[in-house]
Amino acid sequence: MASRHRRWQAFVLCGLAAVSFEASALEGQVVANGFNGALYVTAPKGDKRLFVVQQWGLIQVIRHDKVTTFLDISDRVNTAGERGLLGLVFDPDYATNGRFYIDYVDKDTLQTRIDRYTVSPTDANKADPKSRDHIIAIDQEPFVNHKGGWLGFRPGDRKNLFIGMGDGGSGYDPHNNAQNRQVLLGKMLRIDVSGSGKGYEIPADNPFVGSDKIRPEIWAMGLRNPYRNSFDRHTGEFWIGDVGQDTREEVDFEPAGFAGGRNYGWRKREGFIETPNGVGGAKKGKTDPVFDYPHWGDGSLGNCVIGGYVYRGPTIPDADGRYFFGDCVSDRAFSMSYNADGTPIEQREETSALLAGTGLTTLSSFGEDGQGRLYVVGWNGVIVAVCPSSQAGAAPRPAVPAPAGQPQVMVAPENACAAP
Repeated sequence: MASRHRRWQAFVLCGLAAVSFEASALEGQVVANGFNGALYVTAPKGDKRLFVVQQWGLIQVIRHDKVTTFLDISDRVNTAGERGLLGLVFDPDYATNGRFYIDYVDKDTLQTRIDRYTVSPTDANKADPKSRDHIIAIDQEPFVNHKGGWLGFRPGDRKNLFIGMGDGGSGYDPHNNAQNRQVLLGKMLRIDVSGSGKGYEIPADNPFVGSDKIRPEIWAMGLRNPYRNSFDRHTGEFWIGDVGQDTREEVDFEPAGFAGGRNYGWRKREGFIETPNGVGGAKKGKTDPVFDYPHWGDGSLGNCVIGGYVYRGPTIPDADGRYFFGDCVSDRAFSMSYNADGTPIEQREETSALLAGTGLTTLSSFGEDGQGRLYVVGWNGVIVAVCPSSQAGAAPRPAVPAPAGQPQVMVAPENACAAP
Protein backbone atom coordinates (compact mmCIF):
# COMPACT_ATOMS: atom_id res chain seq x y z
CA MET A 1 0.00 0.00 0.00
CA ALA A 2 1.33 3.43 -0.79
CA SER A 3 1.60 6.30 1.59
CA ARG A 4 -1.78 7.95 1.66
CA HIS A 5 0.00 11.07 0.47
CA ARG A 6 0.05 9.49 -2.98
CA ARG A 7 -3.54 8.88 -3.73
CA TRP A 8 -6.17 8.25 -1.27
CA GLN A 9 -5.21 10.15 1.70
CA ALA A 10 -7.00 6.75 1.28
CA PHE A 11 -5.41 3.35 0.47
CA VAL A 12 -3.83 2.96 -0.67
CA LEU A 13 9.60 -3.54 -12.65
CA CYS A 14 14.85 -2.91 -14.93
CA GLY A 15 14.10 -6.54 -15.89
CA LEU A 16 10.56 -5.81 -17.03
CA ALA A 17 9.33 -6.98 -20.41
CA ALA A 18 7.67 -4.37 -22.60
CA VAL A 19 3.96 -4.02 -21.97
CA SER A 20 1.67 -5.33 -24.68
CA PHE A 21 -1.60 -3.52 -25.22
CA GLU A 22 -3.00 -6.27 -27.43
CA ALA A 23 -6.50 -7.19 -26.31
CA SER A 24 -6.75 -10.37 -24.26
CA ALA A 25 -9.65 -12.78 -24.28
CA LEU A 26 -10.56 -11.79 -20.72
CA GLU A 27 -13.30 -9.69 -19.23
CA GLY A 28 -14.22 -8.47 -15.77
CA GLN A 29 -17.55 -9.40 -14.24
CA VAL A 30 -18.86 -7.33 -11.33
CA VAL A 31 -19.72 -9.83 -8.60
CA ALA A 32 -20.63 -7.33 -5.88
CA ASN A 33 -20.27 -3.72 -4.86
CA GLY A 34 -21.15 -1.33 -2.04
CA PHE A 35 -18.60 -2.57 0.49
CA ASN A 36 -16.94 0.05 2.68
CA GLY A 37 -13.17 0.28 2.34
CA ALA A 38 -12.74 -3.16 0.74
CA LEU A 39 -9.15 -4.39 1.01
CA TYR A 40 -9.19 -8.10 0.26
CA VAL A 41 -11.28 -11.14 -0.67
CA THR A 42 -10.56 -14.77 0.06
CA ALA A 43 -12.19 -18.10 0.97
CA PRO A 44 -11.24 -21.47 2.43
CA LYS A 45 -10.07 -23.96 -0.19
CA GLY A 46 -13.01 -25.61 -1.94
CA ASP A 47 -15.55 -23.18 -0.42
CA LYS A 48 -18.17 -21.53 -2.66
CA ARG A 49 -18.50 -18.38 -0.56
CA LEU A 50 -16.43 -15.18 -0.75
CA PHE A 51 -15.21 -13.31 2.33
CA VAL A 52 -14.67 -9.54 2.05
CA VAL A 53 -12.22 -7.76 4.38
CA GLN A 54 -12.96 -4.08 5.03
CA GLN A 55 -10.49 -1.65 6.54
CA TRP A 56 -12.86 -0.40 9.23
CA GLY A 57 -12.88 -3.77 11.02
CA LEU A 58 -15.55 -5.78 9.26
CA ILE A 59 -15.45 -9.13 7.47
CA GLN A 60 -18.58 -9.95 5.49
CA VAL A 61 -19.40 -13.12 3.62
CA ILE A 62 -21.13 -13.38 0.25
CA ARG A 63 -23.17 -16.56 0.14
CA HIS A 64 -25.33 -17.01 -2.95
CA ASP A 65 -27.01 -13.61 -3.35
CA LYS A 66 -26.81 -12.57 0.31
CA VAL A 67 -24.25 -10.58 2.32
CA THR A 68 -23.98 -11.18 6.06
CA THR A 69 -21.45 -10.22 8.75
CA PHE A 70 -18.90 -12.90 9.58
CA LEU A 71 -16.84 -10.91 12.12
CA ASP A 72 -16.97 -7.32 13.38
CA ILE A 73 -13.98 -6.00 15.37
CA SER A 74 -14.52 -2.33 14.47
CA ASP A 75 -14.49 -1.36 18.14
CA ARG A 76 -10.85 -2.57 18.45
CA VAL A 77 -9.31 -1.21 15.24
CA ASN A 78 -7.45 2.02 14.57
CA THR A 79 -8.17 3.03 10.96
CA ALA A 80 -6.09 6.19 10.54
CA GLY A 81 -4.15 6.28 7.28
CA GLU A 82 -3.09 2.77 6.29
CA ARG A 83 -4.02 1.24 9.62
CA GLY A 84 -7.09 -0.95 9.98
CA LEU A 85 -8.16 -4.54 9.57
CA LEU A 86 -5.66 -5.47 6.87
CA GLY A 87 -5.49 -9.23 6.44
CA LEU A 88 -7.31 -12.56 6.72
CA VAL A 89 -6.25 -16.13 6.07
CA PHE A 90 -8.05 -19.40 6.70
CA ASP A 91 -6.15 -22.27 8.26
CA PRO A 92 -5.25 -24.99 5.73
CA ASP A 93 -7.36 -27.34 7.88
CA TYR A 94 -10.28 -24.93 8.24
CA ALA A 95 -12.75 -27.57 7.08
CA THR A 96 -12.01 -29.58 10.23
CA ASN A 97 -10.70 -27.08 12.79
CA GLY A 98 -12.62 -23.91 11.81
CA ARG A 99 -9.59 -21.69 12.49
CA PHE A 100 -8.75 -18.40 10.77
CA TYR A 101 -6.32 -15.54 11.42
CA ILE A 102 -6.61 -11.76 11.12
CA ASP A 103 -4.10 -8.91 11.01
CA TYR A 104 -5.10 -5.48 12.35
CA VAL A 105 -3.78 -2.37 14.11
CA ASP A 106 -5.05 -2.19 17.67
CA LYS A 107 -6.91 0.98 18.64
CA ASP A 108 -5.39 1.28 22.09
CA THR A 109 -1.78 0.12 21.68
CA LEU A 110 -1.30 0.90 17.94
CA GLN A 111 0.49 -2.44 17.69
CA THR A 112 0.01 -4.83 14.82
CA ARG A 113 -1.89 -7.78 16.25
CA ILE A 114 -2.43 -11.23 14.81
CA ASP A 115 -5.39 -13.02 16.39
CA ARG A 116 -6.94 -16.42 15.75
CA TYR A 117 -10.65 -17.17 15.82
CA THR A 118 -12.80 -20.16 15.10
CA VAL A 119 -16.08 -20.32 13.25
CA SER A 120 -19.28 -20.56 15.28
CA PRO A 121 -20.21 -24.18 16.05
CA THR A 122 -23.84 -23.40 15.20
CA ASP A 123 -23.55 -21.05 12.18
CA ALA A 124 -21.00 -21.58 9.40
CA ASN A 125 -21.45 -17.96 8.28
CA LYS A 126 -20.44 -16.41 11.61
CA ALA A 127 -17.25 -16.39 13.60
CA ASP A 128 -17.36 -17.14 17.30
CA PRO A 129 -16.34 -13.78 18.83
CA LYS A 130 -15.49 -15.45 22.13
CA SER A 131 -12.98 -17.79 20.52
CA ARG A 132 -10.24 -15.18 20.06
CA ASP A 133 -6.68 -16.30 20.82
CA HIS A 134 -3.96 -13.67 20.65
CA ILE A 135 -1.00 -14.95 18.62
CA ILE A 136 1.50 -12.08 18.39
CA ALA A 137 1.69 -8.31 18.96
CA ILE A 138 4.31 -6.28 17.08
CA ASP A 139 5.32 -2.82 18.23
CA GLN A 140 4.79 -0.16 15.57
CA GLU A 141 6.16 3.25 14.73
CA PRO A 142 3.77 6.18 15.42
CA PHE A 143 3.34 6.87 11.68
CA VAL A 144 0.08 5.90 9.95
CA ASN A 145 1.57 4.16 6.90
CA HIS A 146 3.46 0.99 5.93
CA LYS A 147 1.71 -1.52 8.17
CA GLY A 148 1.82 -4.47 5.76
CA GLY A 149 -1.13 -6.67 6.65
CA TRP A 150 -0.83 -9.79 4.51
CA LEU A 151 -1.10 -13.29 5.98
CA GLY A 152 -0.57 -16.62 4.21
CA PHE A 153 0.17 -20.32 4.44
CA ARG A 154 2.50 -21.94 1.91
CA PRO A 155 1.04 -25.04 0.22
CA GLY A 156 2.42 -28.10 1.99
CA ASP A 157 3.48 -26.04 5.04
CA ARG A 158 0.33 -26.36 7.13
CA LYS A 159 1.69 -25.33 10.51
CA ASN A 160 3.49 -22.11 9.72
CA LEU A 161 1.94 -18.69 9.19
CA PHE A 162 3.70 -16.08 7.04
CA ILE A 163 3.20 -12.41 8.02
CA GLY A 164 4.10 -9.44 5.81
CA MET A 165 5.32 -6.48 7.91
CA GLY A 166 5.92 -2.97 6.59
CA ASP A 167 8.77 -0.83 7.89
CA GLY A 168 6.45 1.16 10.15
CA GLY A 169 6.05 4.23 8.01
CA SER A 170 6.97 7.83 7.37
CA GLY A 171 9.36 7.99 4.38
CA TYR A 172 12.72 6.37 3.70
CA ASP A 173 12.41 4.21 6.84
CA PRO A 174 13.83 6.85 9.22
CA HIS A 175 14.87 4.31 11.88
CA ASN A 176 16.20 1.80 9.31
CA ASN A 177 13.85 -0.86 10.65
CA ALA A 178 13.98 -3.02 7.51
CA GLN A 179 17.72 -3.60 8.06
CA ASN A 180 17.53 -3.89 11.86
CA ARG A 181 17.73 -7.57 12.70
CA GLN A 182 16.30 -7.10 16.17
CA VAL A 183 12.93 -5.65 15.13
CA LEU A 184 10.15 -7.31 13.16
CA LEU A 185 9.22 -4.31 11.00
CA GLY A 186 10.21 -4.39 7.33
CA LYS A 187 10.29 -8.17 7.32
CA MET A 188 8.53 -11.31 6.21
CA LEU A 189 7.89 -13.45 9.28
CA ARG A 190 7.16 -17.17 9.67
CA ILE A 191 5.77 -18.59 12.92
CA ASP A 192 4.30 -21.93 13.99
CA VAL A 193 0.63 -21.49 14.95
CA SER A 194 -0.33 -25.17 15.06
CA GLY A 195 -0.71 -25.30 18.83
CA SER A 196 -3.81 -24.60 20.86
CA GLY A 197 -4.37 -21.45 22.85
CA LYS A 198 -2.41 -18.22 22.71
CA GLY A 199 1.04 -17.52 21.32
CA TYR A 200 3.27 -19.25 18.77
CA GLU A 201 6.41 -21.32 18.37
CA ILE A 202 9.48 -20.76 16.22
CA PRO A 203 9.73 -23.24 13.32
CA ALA A 204 12.92 -25.25 13.71
CA ASP A 205 13.77 -24.72 10.02
CA ASN A 206 13.46 -20.92 10.01
CA PRO A 207 16.61 -19.49 8.43
CA PHE A 208 17.97 -17.63 11.46
CA VAL A 209 17.22 -20.12 14.22
CA GLY A 210 20.18 -20.39 16.58
CA SER A 211 21.55 -16.92 15.92
CA ASP A 212 21.58 -14.38 18.75
CA LYS A 213 22.01 -11.55 16.22
CA ILE A 214 18.67 -11.76 14.45
CA ARG A 215 15.11 -12.47 15.57
CA PRO A 216 14.19 -16.11 14.82
CA GLU A 217 10.71 -15.17 13.56
CA ILE A 218 12.29 -13.53 10.49
CA TRP A 219 12.00 -15.31 7.15
CA ALA A 220 13.25 -12.42 4.99
CA MET A 221 14.28 -8.80 5.61
CA GLY A 222 14.80 -5.57 3.69
CA LEU A 223 11.15 -4.96 2.76
CA ARG A 224 9.42 -1.58 2.72
CA ASN A 225 5.73 -2.50 2.64
CA PRO A 226 4.90 -6.03 1.43
CA TYR A 227 1.20 -5.24 1.47
CA ARG A 228 -0.08 -7.94 -0.91
CA ASN A 229 1.70 -11.24 -1.63
CA SER A 230 0.77 -14.78 -2.61
CA PHE A 231 1.80 -18.37 -2.86
CA ASP A 232 1.15 -20.14 -6.14
CA ARG A 233 -1.42 -22.70 -5.03
CA HIS A 234 -0.02 -25.30 -7.45
CA THR A 235 3.75 -24.86 -7.05
CA GLY A 236 4.25 -23.04 -3.72
CA GLU A 237 6.31 -20.29 -5.39
CA PHE A 238 6.21 -17.05 -3.41
CA TRP A 239 5.41 -13.66 -4.99
CA ILE A 240 5.97 -10.49 -2.93
CA GLY A 241 4.63 -7.10 -4.03
CA ASP A 242 6.76 -4.55 -2.18
CA VAL A 243 5.53 -0.96 -2.42
CA GLY A 244 8.28 1.53 -3.30
CA GLN A 245 9.18 4.99 -2.08
CA ASP A 246 9.49 7.79 -4.65
CA THR A 247 11.26 6.03 -7.53
CA ARG A 248 10.55 2.32 -8.13
CA GLU A 249 7.95 -0.37 -7.43
CA GLU A 250 9.08 -3.99 -7.17
CA VAL A 251 7.99 -7.61 -7.17
CA ASP A 252 10.15 -10.23 -5.48
CA PHE A 253 10.07 -13.98 -6.06
CA GLU A 254 11.09 -17.07 -4.11
CA PRO A 255 11.08 -20.51 -5.73
CA ALA A 256 9.18 -23.40 -4.19
CA GLY A 257 11.12 -25.07 -1.42
CA PHE A 258 13.35 -22.05 -0.84
CA ALA A 259 14.75 -22.00 2.71
CA GLY A 260 14.41 -18.25 3.35
CA GLY A 261 17.01 -15.83 4.68
CA ARG A 262 17.12 -13.23 1.90
CA ASN A 263 17.68 -9.51 2.33
CA TYR A 264 15.63 -7.66 -0.32
CA GLY A 265 17.55 -4.45 0.17
CA TRP A 266 15.30 -1.71 1.54
CA ARG A 267 16.24 0.98 2.57
CA LYS A 268 19.58 0.63 0.81
CA ARG A 269 17.92 -0.49 -2.42
CA GLU A 270 14.71 0.51 -4.19
CA GLY A 271 14.01 -1.94 -6.98
CA PHE A 272 17.21 -2.45 -8.99
CA ILE A 273 18.79 0.85 -7.94
CA GLU A 274 20.39 2.47 -4.93
CA THR A 275 17.73 4.33 -2.99
CA PRO A 276 17.99 8.08 -3.68
CA ASN A 277 17.87 10.74 -0.96
CA GLY A 278 21.23 9.84 0.52
CA VAL A 279 20.29 6.52 2.14
CA GLY A 280 21.16 4.17 -0.74
CA GLY A 281 23.91 1.60 -0.75
CA ALA A 282 25.62 -1.15 -2.69
CA LYS A 283 23.90 -4.34 -3.79
CA LYS A 284 26.32 -6.63 -1.91
CA GLY A 285 24.39 -9.12 0.21
CA LYS A 286 21.03 -7.97 -1.16
CA THR A 287 18.64 -9.80 -3.49
CA ASP A 288 17.24 -7.94 -6.50
CA PRO A 289 13.55 -8.16 -7.40
CA VAL A 290 12.53 -10.15 -10.45
CA PHE A 291 11.16 -6.94 -11.91
CA ASP A 292 10.54 -3.33 -11.05
CA TYR A 293 8.98 -0.30 -12.70
CA PRO A 294 9.57 3.45 -12.45
CA HIS A 295 7.14 6.07 -11.19
CA TRP A 296 7.53 8.21 -14.29
CA GLY A 297 8.80 8.12 -17.87
CA ASP A 298 9.11 5.11 -20.15
CA GLY A 299 7.97 1.91 -18.52
CA SER A 300 5.98 3.57 -15.75
CA LEU A 301 2.95 1.55 -14.69
CA GLY A 302 1.98 3.63 -11.66
CA ASN A 303 3.22 4.51 -8.18
CA CYS A 304 2.02 1.76 -5.84
CA VAL A 305 2.34 -1.91 -6.78
CA ILE A 306 -0.39 -4.30 -5.66
CA GLY A 307 0.96 -7.83 -5.67
CA GLY A 308 -1.37 -10.45 -7.09
CA TYR A 309 -1.59 -14.13 -7.97
CA VAL A 310 -0.66 -16.73 -10.53
CA TYR A 311 -4.01 -17.74 -12.03
CA ARG A 312 -4.85 -21.35 -11.08
CA GLY A 313 -8.65 -21.29 -11.17
CA PRO A 314 -11.10 -22.92 -13.60
CA THR A 315 -9.22 -22.99 -16.88
CA ILE A 316 -9.07 -19.77 -18.91
CA PRO A 317 -6.54 -20.12 -21.75
CA ASP A 318 -5.59 -16.43 -21.66
CA ALA A 319 -5.07 -16.47 -17.88
CA ASP A 320 -3.79 -19.94 -16.97
CA GLY A 321 -0.36 -19.80 -15.32
CA ARG A 322 0.04 -16.03 -15.70
CA TYR A 323 0.96 -13.74 -12.79
CA PHE A 324 -1.58 -10.93 -12.31
CA PHE A 325 -0.75 -7.72 -10.46
CA GLY A 326 -1.79 -4.07 -10.46
CA ASP A 327 -1.20 -0.55 -9.19
CA CYS A 328 -3.50 1.34 -6.84
CA VAL A 329 -2.44 4.84 -7.91
CA SER A 330 -2.84 4.34 -11.67
CA ASP A 331 -5.71 1.82 -11.24
CA ARG A 332 -4.13 -0.38 -13.90
CA ALA A 333 -4.00 -4.18 -14.01
CA PHE A 334 -1.44 -6.41 -15.73
CA SER A 335 -0.53 -10.03 -16.27
CA MET A 336 2.70 -11.67 -17.33
CA SER A 337 4.22 -14.97 -18.32
CA TYR A 338 7.53 -15.67 -16.63
CA ASN A 339 10.63 -17.84 -16.51
CA ALA A 340 11.37 -20.45 -13.86
CA ASP A 341 13.21 -17.81 -11.81
CA GLY A 342 10.21 -15.45 -11.89
CA THR A 343 11.68 -13.00 -14.38
CA PRO A 344 9.12 -11.78 -16.94
CA ILE A 345 8.86 -13.10 -20.48
CA GLU A 346 5.85 -11.19 -21.81
CA GLN A 347 3.65 -8.67 -20.06
CA ARG A 348 0.14 -7.58 -21.03
CA GLU A 349 -2.03 -4.73 -19.81
CA GLU A 350 -5.42 -5.99 -18.62
CA THR A 351 -6.96 -2.71 -17.44
CA SER A 352 -9.43 -2.20 -20.26
CA ALA A 353 -10.39 -5.88 -20.48
CA LEU A 354 -11.00 -6.34 -16.75
CA LEU A 355 -11.95 -2.97 -15.30
CA ALA A 356 -13.51 -0.75 -17.98
CA GLY A 357 -17.11 0.06 -17.06
CA THR A 358 -17.01 -1.76 -13.72
CA GLY A 359 -16.85 1.36 -11.54
CA LEU A 360 -13.85 -0.02 -9.63
CA THR A 361 -11.51 2.66 -8.28
CA THR A 362 -8.41 2.57 -6.07
CA LEU A 363 -7.35 -0.99 -6.82
CA SER A 364 -6.61 -2.28 -3.33
CA SER A 365 -6.04 -6.00 -3.85
CA PHE A 366 -6.42 -9.20 -5.80
CA GLY A 367 -7.88 -12.29 -4.18
CA GLU A 368 -8.75 -15.93 -4.83
CA ASP A 369 -11.89 -17.85 -3.97
CA GLY A 370 -12.06 -21.46 -2.89
CA GLN A 371 -11.75 -22.73 -6.47
CA GLY A 372 -8.81 -20.48 -7.30
CA ARG A 373 -10.91 -18.04 -9.32
CA LEU A 374 -9.29 -14.59 -9.34
CA TYR A 375 -10.88 -11.29 -8.29
CA VAL A 376 -9.86 -7.63 -8.41
CA VAL A 377 -10.88 -5.52 -5.39
CA GLY A 378 -11.47 -1.77 -5.30
CA TRP A 379 -11.27 0.21 -2.08
CA ASN A 380 -14.55 1.80 -3.20
CA GLY A 381 -16.26 -1.55 -2.64
CA VAL A 382 -16.41 -3.02 -6.14
CA ILE A 383 -15.36 -6.67 -6.59
CA VAL A 384 -14.65 -7.94 -10.11
CA ALA A 385 -14.12 -11.56 -11.20
CA VAL A 386 -11.57 -12.37 -13.92
CA CYS A 387 -13.52 -14.24 -16.61
CA PRO A 388 -13.11 -15.38 -20.21
CA SER A 389 -14.60 -12.71 -22.43
CA SER A 390 -16.90 -15.13 -24.23
CA GLN A 391 -18.68 -15.87 -20.94
CA ALA A 392 -18.74 -12.54 -19.15
CA GLY A 393 -20.00 -10.40 -21.98
CA ALA A 394 -23.61 -10.25 -20.84
CA ALA A 395 -22.83 -9.89 -17.13
CA PRO A 396 -24.17 -6.89 -15.21
CA ARG A 397 -21.65 -4.04 -15.08
CA PRO A 398 -23.16 -1.11 -13.16
CA ALA A 399 -21.63 2.24 -14.12
CA VAL A 400 -22.30 3.66 -10.63
CA PRO A 401 -21.39 1.41 -7.66
CA ALA A 402 -23.80 1.02 -4.77
CA PRO A 403 -23.27 3.41 -1.82
CA ALA A 404 -20.50 2.40 0.56
CA GLY A 405 -21.85 0.28 3.38
CA GLN A 406 -24.80 -0.99 1.33
CA PRO A 407 -23.37 -4.07 -0.40
CA GLN A 408 -25.28 -5.71 -3.19
CA VAL A 409 -24.54 -8.98 -4.97
CA MET A 410 -24.68 -8.86 -8.75
CA VAL A 411 -23.59 -12.47 -9.36
CA ALA A 412 -23.30 -15.20 -6.74
CA PRO A 413 -19.60 -16.18 -6.41
CA GLU A 414 -20.35 -19.80 -7.34
CA ASN A 415 -21.84 -18.52 -10.60
CA ALA A 416 -19.08 -16.08 -11.47
CA CYS A 417 -17.95 -16.42 -15.09
CA ALA A 418 -20.87 -18.75 -15.90
CA ALA A 419 -22.16 -18.41 -19.45
CA PRO A 420 -25.16 -16.04 -19.56
